[in-house]
Amino acid sequence: MIAAARRGSGVVTRIEEFARRFLVAFSSGGDRLDEVGDRNVDIFDRSLKRKHRDRAAWLKGTRDPLLDLVTENLLDRLDDCTHKFPVALNLGGAVDHVKRSIRGRGGIERLITMDMSKDMIKKTLESSSLDGYDKFNKNIESLHVIGDEEFLPFKSGSLDLIISCLGLHWVNDLPGAMTQCRMALKPDGLFLASMYGGDTLRELRIACTAAQLEREGGVSPRISPLAQWAWRRWHGNRAGSEKTQIPAFELIEHLRCMGDTNAVLQRNQIMRRDTALAAAAIYESMFGGTDGTVPATFQVSLLLSSLQYW
Repeated sequence: MIAAARRGSGVVTRIEEFARRFLVAFSSGGDRLDEVGDRNVDIFDRSLKRKHRDRAAWLKGTRDPLLDLVTENLLDRLDDCTHKFPVALNLGGAVDHVKRSIRGRGGIERLITMDMSKDMIKKTLESSSLDGYDKFNKNIESLHVIGDEEFLPFKSGSLDLIISCLGLHWVNDLPGAMTQCRMALKPDGLFLASMYGGDTLRELRIACTAAQLEREGGVSPRISPLAQWAWRRWHGNRAGSEKTQIPAFELIEHLRCMGDTNAVLQRNQIMRRDTALAAAAIYESMFGGTDGTVPATFQVSLLLSSLQYW
């Protein structure tokens, strides 16, 4: 497949650039684990994920078409609610996009933005002053908290609304985090969230698996395991899958800017260059278009639940 992909110098350049970015993003030689949780259920390196989000805070721009679309679709559900939610928690993930897009929805009077990354909170504060947030949300009291989604620092029954936009897929104990959200909500509270589904980045997953089998004779996790939806007894509606067409080398950069590169504890900390080149070539060979772009699938589910149904 690599030989076939090398027929044009332009393709070779794209593959080499893709491989370089792939090595940086999905290898972890420079990011050592600072601490390991003492729970048996730990899947993700939360310390490394905090570093990823610190980096993403300064790499990302003020706009991201994917995050903007998911955020708008999620917050549109508040327009269907006649109930008011005076105290709301903006929990992890696309915190700046949620804060910017509230625009008076849901009758929110106090918005608490919480993220595990200090730099992400700082960037959210700075971006709010630049994109007209205060103009559209001048009646909303805005608070910011540095905290972990796995350990919510809120009293029982203190919140009317919890919004989590694409942040819970990196949580080790998802049922435990959901339980804490339930306890923090008032009896008439609302939980509103979006999460990546199991088909997300399936093209990249296939390319990585094929490349590792070909070059190394085995497979190590390069893409995060994502939630399957059969367990969701309280789920809302499923939004389905969307595909976006982007140049191959920009896909990895996009994931870095979102803070969504590999943080699996059992990952192989070294990505061989020939494996990265093979993955790039397979990706373009199997899924690439004639214009040099490749499809990337992002499956997103929207979850809407009131406390009375939990």
